[in-house]
Amino acid sequence: MKGPTLELNINSASDLENVNHITKMNVYAVITLSGDKKIQKAKTGVDRYGGSNPNWNHAVKFSVNERLAREGRLTLVVGLFSSRLLGNKDIGEVEVPLGYLLPSTNGNGNGNGHEMKFVTYQVRTPSEKMKGSLTFSYRFGGTPIISGPAYQQVPASWASPSQHGYGPHCYMPQPPPPPHNEEIRLQKAGLVVSALSLFRE
Repeated sequence: MKGPTLELNINSASDLENVNHITKMNVYAVITLSGDKKIQKAKTGVDRYGGSNPNWNHAVKFSVNERLAREGRLTLVVGLFSSRLLGNKDIGEVEVPLGYLLPSTNGNGNGNGHEMKFVTYQVRTPSEKMKGSLTFSYRFGGTPIISGPAYQQVPASWASPSQHGYGPHCYMPQPPPPPHNEEIRLQKAGLVVSALSLFRE
């Protein structure tokens, strides 16, 4: 059975670490979808003008095995490199479990809508520090996807997306459970007693 198609547009990056130190960088990106038997890979053109703030607007399409994605076995990796005559140099990468992008019942993912969803991720450098950010847009097309549970295990080095910036992934604490009927009755009784004691005073 044919799976959905992941449509990506690798838009831009900003505030990247200048691995050339002196001259302006010529930056390109290598996009890889790994975890399946066949690794899918694509490459953007080289931005020779943006330096640490390159722009590409490069469109990419990958076929997706939805079962593997929901099991957390597919990973989208965008590696950033500086093109140099004496050998290209690694700037950093963004690594995203593909299951996080799939539509789910908890609201993550973009579903099969026509509009592209924009996300921004922090870039992890070869020295394991976060420096700069990468913005891309995505949607799932082709075979309709049935919403289901999303893959939730997040690697420690992975930062969550944000449409207004970026930062470490945070988990909100669960709200307290609603009180049972008996607790509500006792709370109301306590309020009545408190009110009566005020009148007596």
